[in-house]
Amino acid sequence: MNRVVINMDAQGGFTIYSDEPIELFCVSDHTPADRVYQMEVEVGVEKVRQQLGNDPIGHRHDSQTFGTGHGPRRPPSKRKLEVVK
Repeated sequence: MNRVVINMDAQGGFTIYSDEPIELFCVSDHTPADRVYQMEVEVGVEKVRQQLGNDPIGHRHDSQTFGTGHGPRRPPSKRKLEVVK
């Protein structure tokens, strides 16, 4: 599975990382005459791994506190990719 990380910096700028080469486009419907932009992507398993670090990975619909709508947090995702040498 190809992973993509979208990292927003302190100034609100985005850097995008992917395990493998991808084409990524941003569509801006509020500017119909110039609405599609191709985005730059930093490629490399090691770059994605560096961005994720050892932080636990949450899941969609996790609740930060128990009983607030979607139930308790699931266990963190287990990384399955390994560097092949």
